[in-house]
Amino acid sequence: MIRASAGRFWSRTPALLWSQLFSSNGLQGTQYTINTTNFTTGPTDPLSPGWGDAFNPVGVQRIDFTKIPTPKALGVFTVLPSFTNPHSDRITVMAERELFPETAAGLEVTYAKVRNLERLSDLNLQYDGTLAANGQPRFSTTRPNPFYGRISTYTSDAESRYKAIGATFRRRFAQGFRAYAAITWSTDRDTDSNERNFAGTQVEDFYNLQQNWGYANRDQRWRGNVNSIWDTPFWGIHLAGTYRYSSGSPFTATRGDDANRDGFNTTDRPTVGGVHFVRNSFRQPGFHALDVRLGKDFTIPRVGQLKIFADCFNCTDAENRLVGNTTWGTGETPLPTFGLASNVTTTPRTIQVAARYDF
Repeated sequence: MIRASAGRFWSRTPALLWSQLFSSNGLQGTQYTINTTNFTTGPTDPLSPGWGDAFNPVGVQRIDFTKIPTPKALGVFTVLPSFTNPHSDRITVMAERELFPETAAGLEVTYAKVRNLERLSDLNLQYDGTLAANGQPRFSTTRPNPFYGRISTYTSDAESRYKAIGATFRRRFAQGFRAYAAITWSTDRDTDSNERNFAGTQVEDFYNLQQNWGYANRDQRWRGNVNSIWDTPFWGIHLAGTYRYSSGSPFTATRGDDANRDGFNTTDRPTVGGVHFVRNSFRQPGFHALDVRLGKDFTIPRVGQLKIFADCFNCTDAENRLVGNTTWGTGETPLPTFGLASNVTTTPRTIQVAARYDF
């Protein structure tokens, strides 16, 4: 059997995305940032709330704008008039063949190209003509429009490419047994994985989007699973299991400072040996887990059926650790803790026992 499909699919923009446009538009509300480097005496900004013993923990801190009738550097949110919902062009070709009765294997190839993905930019920035410590263009501390600070702008110029090859093996439920196995190899690249993020940003340079091209946050090179169900002929006992595996998701090595002075210290990447790090060029450890269920049925004449079962999740107690520190540092040599798997593990081995009564 051979199947093929192709189409264009549009996505809706979540209504939550627009909340900032109404709550932080400079009319209904705004953002005003107060910083300090002296944690003993606190900030010197006359609009700052009380510091230390003078801080009032009751209610929300109010900013007394009467002290400065025309405050500067207000942060607002806006959207480009050309903003449009994203769409993807996708094609899939799939072939499946029966190997022997009730059992088949298949192969599937998918390609998708997505345009008009949403991302955040800052329209109130300009280059100062110099280079940052990592060799990238640096922004001026003087805003083109001095009345505003950051003008967070929703744009829809990001894009992505997805390629995948998947293989499946399946046996229909027959003679009390069913089995299914699937494995997928894929690559997912984009210029911004900011989908449904209405406040943050992942772009290092707002005005050079292609410099942000790299593996998407969603990218997983390999993903596979095997599951089966067996109704044994022995005393109403059932056995089921699932094994899951996925290779690590990508992460970006960052400097930990705002090298290009765009106001974000979580997006600037290091340059080592004259080579600027590509976004999402490092990987988290892979994940794998084995889940098993053992059950038994008891039939009670003229009353119903009682089922007792025990579930074991992550039966092998796989650690499945994650990288804790993704900050490279500001020099040529990484920090000692960079890229190391942390001591925090994901779901440990868990066992539950349950009963179900059908009548």
